[in-house]
Amino acid sequence: MRIFTLIIGLLFTLPSLANWQLVNDKSQFNFVTTKKNSATEVHQFTQLKGTISLKGKVNLTIDLSSVETNIPIRNERMQKFLFETNLFPKASFTTSIDNQVIEKLNVGEVAYIEITGEIALHGAKKTVTTQVQIIKLGNNNMMVNSLKPIIIQANDFNLVAGVEKLKALAVLPSISNAVPISFSLYFTQ
Repeated sequence: MRIFTLIIGLLFTLPSLANWQLVNDKSQFNFVTTKKNSATEVHQFTQLKGTISLKGKVNLTIDLSSVETNIPIRNERMQKFLFETNLFPKASFTTSIDNQVIEKLNVGEVAYIEITGEIALHGAKKTVTTQVQIIKLGNNNMMVNSLKPIIIQANDFNLVAGVEKLKALAVLPSISNAVPISFSLYFTQ
């Protein structure tokens, strides 16, 4: 009987000993572009991977070829001329969080934390600080949402030439070099 109780106890505690894994189909990573000074559109990346380790190490990877603007030729141009996915296929964000914040949350509770991490994009790296909301949805799932957009500056990531190329191809008077990003990431254990 003791062995049975021990096995049952281990089965119920094992999820808390596992890394958190991002669920791509329940997650979103959006960015906003502005052209002609006032034409603003929301786009997304559809292929994300991510983990939060037991020690609180966070890794998020974005497949840049999964850019979705709802215009196929624009997707292709962004891949080829802006992101240069043949050379830089992925972008990433890494940070660390206090895993106790997650472990102490009861189902339905929300935590707000500030995180500082590193964005790696197009051969460049930059440290950013932002605030996120963590919502414990169940014992083995949670959402991590951006509270404020993170502004990506094209010149910080060697993307200005790509923006200029897109502007020339589309015969546009302007495309903003500042791009806000936001996310809603679903994790499960």
